[in-house]
Amino acid sequence: MLTYLALHGFTQRGSMWAEVAALAGGQWVTPDLPGHGGRPVRSWEETVGLVAGLLRALPAPRCLVGYSMGGRLGLAVALDHPGLVDRLAVVSASPGMADPEARRQRLAEDLALAGRIDEIGAEAFLDEWLSRPLFGGLAARGPRWRERDRTDRLGSTAAGMAGALRLLGQGAQPYLGDRLGELSMPVLLMAGSNDGKYAALAEDMGRRLPRAMVAVAPGAGHALVGERPGDVAALLAGWSAPG
Repeated sequence: MLTYLALHGFTQRGSMWAEVAALAGGQWVTPDLPGHGGRPVRSWEETVGLVAGLLRALPAPRCLVGYSMGGRLGLAVALDHPGLVDRLAVVSASPGMADPEARRQRLAEDLALAGRIDEIGAEAFLDEWLSRPLFGGLAARGPRWRERDRTDRLGSTAAGMAGALRLLGQGAQPYLGDRLGELSMPVLLMAGSNDGKYAALAEDMGRRLPRAMVAVAPGAGHALVGERPGDVAALLAGWSAPG
């Protein structure tokens, strides 16, 4: 049986994978990452090592799955610890930013946003964050689902989320794009067609990976796991099925 270790996105928690796990089958481990759910965050490198340690404790074969922030971390773990990852699935994520000046600008923006979290608190920040067009596709899930999602996110503190932005954001992480050719395991890259930037990134990464499958979900946005859990589960199950 395949064991999935699933990494969530910024402001989320491991519980974001519950619907996908129930539909896809297999054994799922869905931890809260540093900066979320009360777990402190210290550095990008320490977080990569933490995920590697979790993988090491799981039975093989192992599939590492990551959404957005979790997808960036998943790429880093697979590159630094390839022997621990039999399959890698990346949803709505990038390998980081290649241009140093763009990375410095992004870090400045992330630091400013982290200061905003410190200033207004977790609840007000989450309302601002989830009102961004990036997450507009979640409106289709209805008010009850969205309230549960918001409640799950409020299990993290303002200090934790601000720390995650400062230390795990795209401005803080190293660029991984020039190492993608090192990944010899099968890689599934998923994105929504309405999320043009990340759909293009998935296609670009797919061209640079030796064993990649790219799946772009029609009519879906950046929050693909929340918007279309059934589609994500079906893609994962079909891609990882024996033979």
